[in-house]
Amino acid sequence: MTEVRLRLLGAVELRVDGTDVPLGPARQRTVLAALAVDAGRPVQIDTIVDRVWGLSPPEQVRGVLYSYVNRLRGALRVARDRAVLARRSGGYALDIDPSCVDLLLFDRLARGGSASELDAALALWHGPALAGLTGEWVSRTRDLLTHRRLETTAGWARAQLAAGRAEAVIDVLRPLAGKHPLVEPLAALLIEALHRQGRGAEALDRWAAVRRHLVAELGTEPGPELRALHRTLLRPAPSTPNSLPADTAAFTGRRPEVDRLLHCGPGVQAVAGMPGVGKTALAVHVAHRLRGAFPDGQLYVNLHGHTAGRDAAGPTDVLATLLIADGLDPRRLPSGLEARSALWRARMAERRTVIVLDDAAGSDQVIPLLPAGSTCLVLITSRRFLGDLPGDAVPVSLDVLTADEAGTMFRRLAPARPDDPAELVAACGHLPLAVALLARLLRRHPGWTVADLLRETHERLLDATAEHASIAAAFDLSYRHLPATRQRLFRLLARHPGTDFEPYAVAALAELPVAAALAELDALHADNLLTEMGRRRYTMHDLIRSYGQRLAEPDAAALGRLLDFYAATANAADARLARLTRPGPPPAPLPEDLDPLAWLRAERANLTACLAVAEKPGQIVSLTAGMAELLRRDGPWSEALTRHAAAVAVASGLERANALVDLATVRRLTGDYPGAVRDAREALSGYGSMGDRLGGANALTVLAKALSREAGYLESMPVIARALGAYRTLGDRHGEAGALVELAIARGMTSDFHGARQLLGQALARYRSLGDRPGEAYALRILGVAHGRVGDFTGARQLLTEALELYRRLGARLGEALTRNDLGRVVAGLGDYPAAVGALRAALTSHRRLDHRMGESTALLYLGAALRRSGDPAGAATALREALAIDREIHNRSGEAMVLNELGALHRLTGDAGRARTAHREALAVAGQVHSPFDRALALAGLGQCDVAGGRAPEGAAQLRTALRILRRIDAAEAAEVAADLEALLREARKN
Repeated sequence: MTEVRLRLLGAVELRVDGTDVPLGPARQRTVLAALAVDAGRPVQIDTIVDRVWGLSPPEQVRGVLYSYVNRLRGALRVARDRAVLARRSGGYALDIDPSCVDLLLFDRLARGGSASELDAALALWHGPALAGLTGEWVSRTRDLLTHRRLETTAGWARAQLAAGRAEAVIDVLRPLAGKHPLVEPLAALLIEALHRQGRGAEALDRWAAVRRHLVAELGTEPGPELRALHRTLLRPAPSTPNSLPADTAAFTGRRPEVDRLLHCGPGVQAVAGMPGVGKTALAVHVAHRLRGAFPDGQLYVNLHGHTAGRDAAGPTDVLATLLIADGLDPRRLPSGLEARSALWRARMAERRTVIVLDDAAGSDQVIPLLPAGSTCLVLITSRRFLGDLPGDAVPVSLDVLTADEAGTMFRRLAPARPDDPAELVAACGHLPLAVALLARLLRRHPGWTVADLLRETHERLLDATAEHASIAAAFDLSYRHLPATRQRLFRLLARHPGTDFEPYAVAALAELPVAAALAELDALHADNLLTEMGRRRYTMHDLIRSYGQRLAEPDAAALGRLLDFYAATANAADARLARLTRPGPPPAPLPEDLDPLAWLRAERANLTACLAVAEKPGQIVSLTAGMAELLRRDGPWSEALTRHAAAVAVASGLERANALVDLATVRRLTGDYPGAVRDAREALSGYGSMGDRLGGANALTVLAKALSREAGYLESMPVIARALGAYRTLGDRHGEAGALVELAIARGMTSDFHGARQLLGQALARYRSLGDRPGEAYALRILGVAHGRVGDFTGARQLLTEALELYRRLGARLGEALTRNDLGRVVAGLGDYPAAVGALRAALTSHRRLDHRMGESTALLYLGAALRRSGDPAGAATALREALAIDREIHNRSGEAMVLNELGALHRLTGDAGRARTAHREALAVAGQVHSPFDRALALAGLGQCDVAGGRAPEGAAQLRTALRILRRIDAAEAAEVAADLEALLREARKN
């Protein structure tokens, strides 16, 4: 649905689907505003005139208004039926959903009155109302709306103060109170917020300034609300306990987490994250900012969950610290955990206090320390996920800083250094502990540059110290608390060649049952030594990985198990996806609920990393084979060529023949048809020497596809027919269905459209009986192309749309891109050239992303044809010239003939008969070489048109008759167009 936004609370603007729509000059925008304030209701013409021109309307004002209305209707046309300027009795009405007009939406939200509604209402403003417009009505309306905005802001501030969010109120009210110093409710709310934040002196200064304004400008004293507030400010504040450490001066970033904690209200928030990620800094920073919201105290206690050289603090001792900090006489301190916990809860029951429990070892340590009431906020930090806390405790997961935040933090800590620290903080993995440590190190060595420190960092970052602390020491404290089995797994994971992992791979790596591997991964994640990227998928921070690698010795057996797991699973996934059955032992079955393509895509980086460390030829060949279908579908094919060539180089026997078929397949996709023919023939010879008939059929299939482009479809048809016979003899129904499609393509390209459709019907039935959805999509696509070639564009679109939907569901990017090519050509055949151009441009982008040269040239050919028919000859010429260059580069002779004929048609359209004749003659020659009657007929028809244009009507008629006979014989859709051209020529001749 079209999204429409009409904005009046600021400059008058119209946005449709995120794009600004020009609304014309100021008077025209005033007309729109005059109607928009009463959207949905008729506004009389006299009222509109009064709002726009006041007491000085121009002559012929109704004509001028009508002109503005017409222009606005034109501007609103892009909104379709979502915004209509309609004529009503005696006037006009803007028919639009009120929620699409910011002013009307503001009124509705402000009336709602909840904190969230008021927040949303104020967020709609983006400047003074009706900014940029002038006039008496505009000024009155702007003043009225400004007053409503101030009233709403006051209501919002009251709601924020009630929720303990005084700092947010100060940020918003300070500039507003400065602009409107005589609005007492705003001044009172700002003063109250300052007082709640403990900023009493500033609150008194603000009160005095307000009084001066009132006396000087209105001659009056402050009202009752401000006077009562003044008495409160003068009353001595009771002392409250505060044991917070100093806030971090260089605190940086964490905007989402800070906002969340500042607005969460009372309760328990458990901040968890890896060592050095800044948990304590966040909790202390937030606690300082919440002093006004929790005026009864700010308490901090270190639980020493990971302090070197000492045990974690016991809850009994911690309670003693908290109670004494809260003012309890130590002589009245009860003994025992239960008694102290009960007293603590009683003292906190009605108090608004923020409590920071830092570095918790576990939930058992923390639970006795939690207040029982609903007035305190407890901020817990821990390296572990505290899963046994009460159910209303909210976990807050803390990650490393962003690159920009880490750079800002470094510059704050080392402000005298002008160098860009981006590379340095990246080497730290944006971990706050590491960034702070290096900044302090740079300050300790004033003669060093950032580049010097970077070199030092690469050599010994984990052990670098500014005084005593190091990153490795922080990690040590977490590592040494792990049981021995978990320490072993941590070391093995640090040696994993990839960057992320899931339980099945980890089970193979560590020789564990999958359930045990999952439990260990969850435990390491709970200790924040792993990060969960998605469901059951984990990774390590780079510095933690480096730390783990220092602890681990290379384990060849573990690496071998991991590589064997990835190779076996990849080959099983590949077998589920591939069109050809790979000769050799069948792969182990995949779990039924595992999506093979999704698994391969998720594990691609790991498979590539495993290939980089694999040394045994068998591992290299097997891992590459497991990626064959993924590389074919997703590319880039330049990478596929490199990997398959490497596999061929180390493989032997059956594996080498299989690798050659994979290599030939990708060579064909990249347009290297001679190379594809050579590799397929070598594979065919290898299979033959081993007596492997299935492999031979596969090699014949790939050879036929390459030959069709290299030598023509007449050369490829006997080869694919041999493959079809072999598959039928072997009972390989998948292979048989694929060979039927390839034979149908050859028949279609040699203009046997009827035979092609028969073969495609058989192939489609085979694929459906096998439940082969990718094969079904392929057959549907080629069948749609065949229907389009005989002029059944409606049937073609239906078949291609079905194929496209299948490819989308399968995630088959190449199939989807190729189908978009064909759909674009069919939509153009139906006469919808703008839609065709859009579809073909999208397809072109996909082919370029996949590095699919053949698909790219086809998209350019069809795009050129659509642009020619839509009246863009320059765009058509650019596309066609590029298509021709690609076809000649990749030796796509069939495509070359098509492009040449299309170029001939374009030159005829632009009146360049000489170049048109040359293009059609070249097309005629190529069509003869590739044995394509269809392309030959189009070339003859084009030459006939050139003859007619050059005054050689008899010669032209003869060419057109020959072309028509061919097109009718092969049942081509273009026969109707040629017949019409010939009839027109004969009719003209009869006139003369």
